Amino acid sequence: MSEASLHIAIVGKGNLGTHLYNGLSKNHTPYFVGRHLEIKPLTDLIIVCVADESVAAVCSALPKNILVAHTAGALPMQSGNRGGVFYPLYSFTKDASVDWTQVPFLVEANTQDDEELLENVALCLTEKVFHIPSNQREKLHAAAVMVNNFTNHLYTLAYEHAAQYDLPIEILFAIMRQGPDKAIKLGPKKAQTGPAVRHDAPTLAKHMASITDPEVLELYKSLSASIQKHHPKDEL
Repeated sequence: MSEASLHIAIVGKGNLGTHLYNGLSKNHTPYFVGRHLEIKPLTDLIIVCVADESVAAVCSALPKNILVAHTAGALPMQSGNRGGVFYPLYSFTKDASVDWTQVPFLVEANTQDDEELLENVALCLTEKVFHIPSNQREKLHAAAVMVNNFTNHLYTLAYEHAAQYDLPIEILFAIMRQGPDKAIKLGPKKAQTGPAVRHDAPTLAKHMASITDPEVLELYKSLSASIQKHHPKDEL
C-alpha cells in the first residue's frame, strides 16, 4: 500500500469512474476531470475511464509528464513514455455496491517505477494485483466477456422464456446463484449438468419445441452441441 496520499485525476464519471472515486477516496485524493481535460497542479496519476473508442483521443490530449493509465480491458497501452493500464476485471454498475477486496486489477506501464505506482494504488483497494501485458490482457478480456456478459445475456433470454409462459422468475434465483460458485469450486467442466451433458435427446427435443424465438432456438442448439462436444457419450 502506498504510504503517501496521491492526487489522482479521474477522467470519466460513469460506472467505473464513480466507483473508483469512492474507493480511492479512503487513501488518496481523487478528483473528476471534465470534458476540457483540465488537470490540477501536482497531480500524480490520471486514470482514464471513458468508452473504448475515446481512449486514444483522450490519452493523447493529456499531459505527457504525468502517468496516464486507461481502464480498458481490450486496448493496449497508449503511446507515450508514461502510459499505463489500470484495469479492474469486474462488471461495474452505479447502483450496485463493490467489494473492492474481491476485484482483481491488471496493471501495466512503460517503466518499472510507474508500474509500481499503479500496483500501490491498486493495493489500496485489493490484494489481487496482477502484472499482465497487453497481448495477454486482451485474451483474458475475451474470457471475461464469456463468463460475465454472455451468461448475463442468457439470463435475459431465460427471463423472457419464463415470462412467455407466465412462470414466476424468482424460481430461477437459487440456480442462478448456485452456478458460478459451483463452477469455481469444482471447475466448470466437472460442474456441468443438464440434458445436453447427459445426451438426453427426448428432453432436448421438448425444450426446443417450447422455444418460439428462432434465434434463441439456434443458440440453444449450438450451446447444447458444444456441451456434448466437450462431454462425449463415451465419457459418461
